[in-house]
Amino acid sequence: MDEQIPERLDQWRTAVRAHLLSAEFAEAPAYLSEPMRYALQAEGKMLRPMLFLAAVEAVGGNWEDSVETAAALEIFHTFTLVHDDIMDGDDLRRGQPTVHKQFDDERALLAGDTLLLYVYQLLGRSKSDAFPELFQAFTSGAMEVCYGQGWDMQFEQSETVEPEAYEMMIDLKTGALLKLACHMGGIAGGGSQEQIRALSRFGLLLGRAFQMQDDLLELTSSADTMGKSLGSDVLNEKKTWIWLDLRKNLSTSELDHWQKIQLSTELSVEARAQVHEWMREHGTIGRAEALVQKWIQEADDILQQTHLTSSDMLIALADRILKRKN
Repeated sequence: MDEQIPERLDQWRTAVRAHLLSAEFAEAPAYLSEPMRYALQAEGKMLRPMLFLAAVEAVGGNWEDSVETAAALEIFHTFTLVHDDIMDGDDLRRGQPTVHKQFDDERALLAGDTLLLYVYQLLGRSKSDAFPELFQAFTSGAMEVCYGQGWDMQFEQSETVEPEAYEMMIDLKTGALLKLACHMGGIAGGGSQEQIRALSRFGLLLGRAFQMQDDLLELTSSADTMGKSLGSDVLNEKKTWIWLDLRKNLSTSELDHWQKIQLSTELSVEARAQVHEWMREHGTIGRAEALVQKWIQEADDILQQTHLTSSDMLIALADRILKRKN
């Protein structure tokens, strides 16, 4: 089975991608359709639709019957990115200019809003007997994602944020969508309540690990590798676990040095290297990596303890998160 996993993932990606490229919304007015098409043409990791399809299979369902719902989840994720990039002022996403940078804020906002409504159109086409449960799960999960973004923005205005509060925020903002993908996959595949609960917890833990890695890569990777703007979170002292842990361990002289770095409008290569060095010296990277390992191990344990038809694809996706570079 291990040898077939990359082939299966490519098969799923191709199937979802076909739906994204053939999205059925009006071409006029171009003011709206152009930024919508632009947002969907930039291929991401498709982690959420793949987790959804893997969860469908894990409880004995047929993934081919659920591709449209998988595409809806990816479009919802794209909607969140369009709006996040406006709120964060980021210029690069998935290796190309962000929607608001390519067009303008007004067109990007309208495109994002319409993509969200299109998601509901796609979900409404479902002929599944479990449609009421699927729809309720989606609306609840989508609300959690929005609350997570609200907490994230509020934290930026707070002088201090406890690490436990940050974990709560990522459980909503990032974890909620990965949890939702697994939860909906369990429902769509006809899983039992026990299986669905286990898959939801699995997705939540993956979300924590994914966000922690994103925070690490914000400083340790490059814009070319990540395909998005880097450094803005750090310059803005965004209250990530990484920054909260590092700041409380910086000496007075290091904090003074940091204040000088902040006077710049962008995080230079030298400044990034300095912050990265502090993260290693003070153990921030080690502690963050240990948490990622802990959450991934707990997620794997859940799969081992739950009776599933097959967990191979879920395990493979968890492993990809653990080893990802972008």
